Amino acid sequence: MLPGWAKRITLPERKLWMKLLPPFALLAAVFALQALAGFAPRLVERFYSRALFPFVARALSFASLSSFSLAEMFFALLAVALVAWLTWVTQRLFIRRGEAGATLLSALKTLLWSAAIVSALFMLLFGLNYKRQQLADTLGFERREPSAHEIEAISRTIIEGINSNYSESGLSVEGGGGSLSPLSNTQLFAVLEEAYASEPLVRGASGGSVPPKAVYFSGVMSRLGISGIYSPFTGEPNYNAIQPGFDIPFSVAHEMAHQRGFAREDEANFVAFIVCTKASHPYVRYSGYLGALRVLGVLYRVAPERYRAVVAGLGEGPRADLKARAQFWARYRGRLSNFSNSLNHVYLKVNGIRSGVRNYNEASSLIVGYYLKQSAAP
Repeated sequence: MLPGWAKRITLPERKLWMKLLPPFALLAAVFALQALAGFAPRLVERFYSRALFPFVARALSFASLSSFSLAEMFFALLAVALVAWLTWVTQRLFIRRGEAGATLLSALKTLLWSAAIVSALFMLLFGLNYKRQQLADTLGFERREPSAHEIEAISRTIIEGINSNYSESGLSVEGGGGSLSPLSNTQLFAVLEEAYASEPLVRGASGGSVPPKAVYFSGVMSRLGISGIYSPFTGEPNYNAIQPGFDIPFSVAHEMAHQRGFAREDEANFVAFIVCTKASHPYVRYSGYLGALRVLGVLYRVAPERYRAVVAGLGEGPRADLKARAQFWARYRGRLSNFSNSLNHVYLKVNGIRSGVRNYNEASSLIVGYYLKQSAAP
């Protein structure tokens, strides 16, 4: 049985239902484009990711004129506007009870148009990058399980990279907050830009000129379990400024990878690893190797009997930093972080990443593939 307000829908209100068709059609067109793009990753790579996207990203360079995150400001204003709009709709429903059907249909129309326009803009400005050719195919990596000997050698290389760059950075174990960065933000960004410009694996992948920006409400980001976020609408790589300092270079490099069109989280993590570990400063290299420790999960799966011996090689300083990282995120873990993680999982699956948030850790297969290719090179 229909509710009372639905029975009282008048002819003008029926016409309003018809007005819902255009936003529905736009939403359907966006999803249809996304689905079709999935069948032609090479075309997306050639005509969108390497041709159109760099142009679009450069068009967003206006955000570089601001020292603060425009995306953060816009999000705050959007939240205020949403609350105000919901309040207005609620008041209108209460005051004009006889027109509840028309009011709800009008509100639905507004929501649908907003969703359709945002989805279309997202797909144009960034979203199609999820359908580009996978980086493993572009770089010619082997898609196979490494042998026990291979993964042990790779793991030891990463741990050696952590230890040597920690020592070369002149870091020391002081307090429980983890190692402090010897670089200013300006120096860090310059080192990362230089590393991106000189790394042949990502040559030809260009993005906008908007510098990374610290988020003012980094405490909120921490409660949401977020270390960084790329805004496709302003071209800004945003990062959590209060996370452990030794993780910031890798987090910033990850968001800069998104800025250059690497949408998948495993690929952004891999690019961050390559760029950081090839950087000119040892502290940035240290952060990059720390970000690659996820490879130890592959070691534990393939050769669990060798896992403890390899992990025992990790130095005291890096161990203290890993402990500080765990303690930092444990302080903020809760319902908000769980909700944020679930929302991100849905977002990634909607964009064709079947593994959802597990895609972050799938960077380990790219890192392994990179080392396997390096060892096979003559």
